[in-house]
Order: sequence, then C-alpha cells, then structure tokens
Amino acid sequence: MRIRKQEAPQRVCSLRKGCHGSGLLSGVRTVSKMRCILVLCLIVCPLALLIAMEGQAHTEMINILAGWIALGFIMLMPLSHWFSDLLVLRNVRELNALCEQMKTGNLTPFAEPPTEPEGGDALQALRYNMFWIGHIIDSRQRALNGAMRNLHAAQEQLVQSIEYAGLIQNAFLPSKQTLHELFADHFLIWDQRDAVGGDAYWVKRTERGFFLAVVDCTGHGVPGAFMTLIVHSLFERLEVNAMQGDPAAVIGAMNRSIRQALAQDRENPLSDDGMDCAVVYVDVADGMLHFAGARSSLYVRSVQGEVLEIKGDRCGAGYVRTPEDHVFSSQSLRIAPGMRFYCLSDGLVDQVGGVKHLPFGKSRFKDFVSRCGELPFHRQKVLLEEQFKEYMGREARRDDVTVLGFMMHTR
Repeated sequence: MRIRKQEAPQRVCSLRKGCHGSGLLSGVRTVSKMRCILVLCLIVCPLALLIAMEGQAHTEMINILAGWIALGFIMLMPLSHWFSDLLVLRNVRELNALCEQMKTGNLTPFAEPPTEPEGGDALQALRYNMFWIGHIIDSRQRALNGAMRNLHAAQEQLVQSIEYAGLIQNAFLPSKQTLHELFADHFLIWDQRDAVGGDAYWVKRTERGFFLAVVDCTGHGVPGAFMTLIVHSLFERLEVNAMQGDPAAVIGAMNRSIRQALAQDRENPLSDDGMDCAVVYVDVADGMLHFAGARSSLYVRSVQGEVLEIKGDRCGAGYVRTPEDHVFSSQSLRIAPGMRFYCLSDGLVDQVGGVKHLPFGKSRFKDFVSRCGELPFHRQKVLLEEQFKEYMGREARRDDVTVLGFMMHTR
C-alpha cells in the first residue's frame, strides 16, 4: 500500500472545512433530484402529453397515457428507494461499516487507498478523508505506543536503581544485633515514605558508653537519602572519645561539618540543607543519660506512667541560618529502673489525618506512651503502627517516619 504522507494534513483540512458535513447533505440533495427526475419522467411528461392531446379522438393513446401515469404513481416510491440505495445509501452504509471498524480499533480498514476525489464527489471525498484520518491516527498511536514502551522500560530501570539504592542506604544503618546488645529492650520503626528517604539513625560506642542519634535530614526520597549518606559519613568522622560524652558537642561539630561539606558556610550558598536530630549519650558506668537536640525532643516515661518531653534547641544543624559557632545545650538525668525513652522524627507527629484532618501531634504520641509504655516494646510497635495507620486513613503520607523506643540495663 503506497501512501503519500505529505497530503494527509490537507485532506484532513478539507474534511474539516465541509466534506464531513456536506457528504450527508449532498446525499439528501441527490435523493431529492432523483425523485424530481422520476416525477418528471413518470408523471409530468405523460400528463403534459395527455393535456396536449385533449380533444382529439385518440382513445387508445389516452388510455395508454392514463395507465402510464397510474403506473408512475404506483412505481414512484419503490423506484425512488431503489435508486436511493443504488446511488447513495449503499455508499453511506459502506462508510458506516468502515466507521464501526475504526471505532473498534481498526484504524485502517480500507483494502486499498481510495482514489483522490474529482468533480466534487462528496461521498468519495468523505471516504478519502476517512482513510487519511485513520492513517494519521494509526501512525501517531504507533508512535505513542513506542514512546510508552520506552517510558515503561526507563521507569523499570529507575525503580530498580532506587530499590538498590535503598539496600545501600540500609547497609549504612546500625545492625539489629547492635541495638539488641545496647538495650535491654527496644523497638524501631523506620518507615520511609518512598523506597529511600531522609531519616536515619546512628550508634557509636565509646569507652564509657555509647552515642545514639535519630536524624531527620532535609527532604525525602532520593535527595533525602543522599543527605543521610553525607550525614552518616560526617558522624563517623567525629572523634567521639574526645567529646567526653557530650551530645551537644556532637551536634555542634555536625553543624560545622555539614555547612562546610555543602559549601553553606560561604556567601550566596547554592543550598540550604541540614538535619534535625535527637542525640543521646548513655554513660553505662554512671547510669546517666545526656541529651541534646536540634529541633527534636526526647520523651521519657517514668515507672508511674508520667511522660516528660525534654526539648532540644529550636534551630537545626547545618542550615545556613544556624550560626557556625552556635552552642547547643545538653540536659542530663539519672536512669531509673523501668524508665523508658523515645526518640522520633517529625514524620509521625506531623502526619495529617483523623476526622478533622489535623496533625497526629505530640499530645497523641505522649498519650500513647503513657497508656502503652508498660507493654513489651514489640507490642508497643504493633499498636503504634496500627494507630498511626488508622489515624492517617486515606490521607497521603507526608514524610518519612522513624521512632526508636528503648530501655536500658540497670544494675
């Protein structure tokens, strides 16, 4: 089948300008003209001849003409329908059949390209333009299908890359075995909104105890994951033994390191990224816990079920607006038997949901800790996840969620 693609836009334009509407109108006019011709041949002409021969003694001719006229009246409608079908309706039915095939997905139902119309044949022009419309749509649909296949392949490759990046990000986090060795009991919810995210946690042993941090980096998804890798590498570079168990010193050092690593300590920086974090130092020998936070809190549940929120500083770490020499504050408390501690990112408390579409909030979390804090930690995890999911309902997840609850060994 040989197709002249250059003519397609012109043919489609000709259809838009009138062939589509004039095709049916032309068919109606053809039927009317045909009926006029039949009336003229079968009725008017014999009637005129009869009138002209009136008064003459031609009885046989008069009878013939009268019979002709009567036959004309009888045959007018059948012949009209026959000629209509022969000249117009058969072509219209053919075009309708082609339209039905195109509607079901066969955009090129023509056995061969129609010839170009000549002499103002509206039906042939309609058939011709239908062919070109179907050809153009079919060509564009094939191109679209090809583009969709390429897009699907690219999407699969991207998803595989992100999933593998998730494995790399997970490998940087402390192992479950490490957490089991440090705590008497604990639970961890690390639920990224996407395959990778901006939440992380960090553990570092020292001579007298260990540091623990729950970190919420700027962003989520791939950018957030990049930030967690940068932050983790900066944490690992710290000389923690020289910091004498001071979590405020850790955050201060991270504030300077992030600003320098991202060139945010210069004029007109290109980025403004950093982290919110809760950093805890547990002095195992003395049974003391020291806390410092950058826009993060530590929640402490006493044996009596009272929940205390120890708030950190109101500025994050590493951001342009946080001064490089900012001194973060630390707070200390003695670890009592049965005391339980919770660190979390803001993905939990900031999640919108419920009947009034309000954030989950700190009050709801503290109420949960007060009610369920005596339960084993694995049970607390299940209940908190269920409550969070129920509260979120059909709302979209807004951020990554990390919650670490733990209790210490006591002597």
